[in-house]
Amino acid sequence: MLGAGNIAEGHAPALRALPHLVEMVAVCDINLERARALQQRFGIPAVYDRLETMLREVKPDAVQVLLPAELHAAAAEECLEAGAHVFMEKPFCITVDECRRVEAVAKGNGLQIGVNHNVVWTPAFLDLLAAIRAGRFGALEQVQVMYTVPMPFIDSGVPNLWMFGAPDRLLLEIGPHPLSTCIRLLGRALKASAVVSGEVTLSNGARFFKHWQTSLVCERGNAQCTFSVGSGYLAAAIHVLGEDAQAFVDLRRDSIQVIEKTPYLRMDDMINGFRNSYAMARKSLSHVKAYSLGALGFAPRYEQQNRSFLASNAAFYGALAQGRQPRVNGAEGTAVVEACQMTIDSALAAAEQREEQVVTV
Repeated sequence: MLGAGNIAEGHAPALRALPHLVEMVAVCDINLERARALQQRFGIPAVYDRLETMLREVKPDAVQVLLPAELHAAAAEECLEAGAHVFMEKPFCITVDECRRVEAVAKGNGLQIGVNHNVVWTPAFLDLLAAIRAGRFGALEQVQVMYTVPMPFIDSGVPNLWMFGAPDRLLLEIGPHPLSTCIRLLGRALKASAVVSGEVTLSNGARFFKHWQTSLVCERGNAQCTFSVGSGYLAAAIHVLGEDAQAFVDLRRDSIQVIEKTPYLRMDDMINGFRNSYAMARKSLSHVKAYSLGALGFAPRYEQQNRSFLASNAAFYGALAQGRQPRVNGAEGTAVVEACQMTIDSALAAAEQREEQVVTV
């Protein structure tokens, strides 16, 4: 494990839950005290504060890259050159050029890249994919994603984090969550048209936009994504429209409603209503049971994000064990960063044009 910060708190338990696939042999962090704390908590044999030393002495099969986003590319290249596969926390890298360079290094060394787009491994999203692959939707036509993240501190003061240092960084840091769902469903983005609003100047002097909206033309359909921070309500939802069905996915509550065509045109609403009511009731009872058992100590603590971390890690290391390419690989990681960059370029260009028009008037 390279990096023992906050994100490691999601990855370490997931790795420990996969003893049939993964053995954690070392943790490395420039902050040695933080690395030792993680080592002790999860029983990791070795601890380092230099990546090159860990790679030389441990010779790991794979490295979990959990560093700040701006350090991803250099760290991944160093691991790949040392003969280790890499599993990258999102974003894969912070530019498309960096992503492609790292992909080339992996290919040249015969190694694999995985990217932790953990939102696409949430149970509700996996249920959506299963329904699509079963042919219930026909060809997909439209995907709409709403993603809002509470950040009440925006107007009073921001932490000293990379994502608050420039107007484009927020989308690279958090934007991969909603955009990865669009890319997974519809393929690469070919074109983006985006706008921003809610401009503020942060306490560190940086320009910042609270609200982003983008429309993407993708390989297999069109997508719209609304992404906001600063509000008090956390929401993550997807609306998918196909030739034969539509779905409403609530990622926050891990629920899905599928509304399909039926042979009984005047009975569609009632049939779909009964089906979805029954499915929602079962899902809600399942959640209550899991939360209750976790709270009482009879089962591991139930957190949906932990389930998605576990599924994402299991998929990557399972692919390595079977000698195949991971499903969410370097190419998909690059496609998500590409969609982020298209959105950033379009949105900031529109903002500058709007300012020029105001000045002209």
